[in-house]
Amino acid sequence: MKLGAIAVWMVVIAPAFAAGQPAGPPLELRFRGPSARDALCACLLDASRSAELQGRLDFTAEVEFAVAGGPEDVTARIWTGSPYAIGRIDFAGHSTINDVTLRRAMTIYERDLLDLRQLRRSLERINDIGVFEPLTLADITVARREDGVTADLTIRLRERKRRWWSVSGPGLPVIGPLRASVSSRLPPWGRGIFETTTYVVSLNVTGFAKPFLALERPVIPGQELLSGFSISPALSKRAMVLHYGSTHLAHGVEALLDPDVDEPLAVPVWSAGQPKDEPLICVPPKPRLWWLRRGAAAAVNMGLLTLIL
Repeated sequence: MKLGAIAVWMVVIAPAFAAGQPAGPPLELRFRGPSARDALCACLLDASRSAELQGRLDFTAEVEFAVAGGPEDVTARIWTGSPYAIGRIDFAGHSTINDVTLRRAMTIYERDLLDLRQLRRSLERINDIGVFEPLTLADITVARREDGVTADLTIRLRERKRRWWSVSGPGLPVIGPLRASVSSRLPPWGRGIFETTTYVVSLNVTGFAKPFLALERPVIPGQELLSGFSISPALSKRAMVLHYGSTHLAHGVEALLDPDVDEPLAVPVWSAGQPKDEPLICVPPKPRLWWLRRGAAAAVNMGLLTLIL
């Protein structure tokens, strides 16, 4: 089982989620011998993964190394608090997109167990909408209720600029000729499929062909069947249907093949009763055949792009 890096995030990066070391005795584990450090990291990663899935916001850990002079001797202490459920989920900082669109993109809901893996996945799906600057767990404010088992979440959003341009050249044979575009999101209006801020109008140039306008709605998480299409007078009906099908195929294949890569875990280190400046870094193993899966996803996307053009 591959393991997450929630302890890094909890202990080092985003203390807003942690309320300090939980009360009660810790779980204490001791490892000794030449493979002590590897066994310790495997245990810590497994514990952090369990805490992440169970919504234990107060997960903390520390390690202590014995005085040098013999086989490596290390002790891990792990504290875990109570699991938390989600009370409310609120969004802040947005003015051009409806809350309904954001909530449809979420994979975790109010009254669910606060599974941080699902919360991260929800943020990634909101990022896929393309309207906001990339979100991370650090963009979430957590307010714990007095009952000690419920937490309200506020997701702070930062909207991107409405207009942008892009240029791509024939650096690789599969990419094809030079392409350039100037794009802009439509002003906010409407709901559902008529929510205009989820549409992009662009002026495109491919090679030496005439420029053409296109109205596109990228794949919107939670509204997949009503998105992922492009409309342009320069494209035939067959080409637009092919674009819709290939876009959704690429989206599905990428989601299937893209591995869930975890980040390293950093844990405070003690020695002879004194804290050390450098934490212990535990690096989780990469998913099996991760390089093949990523390469396949990239190849599918590039191949479908060439097919459309």
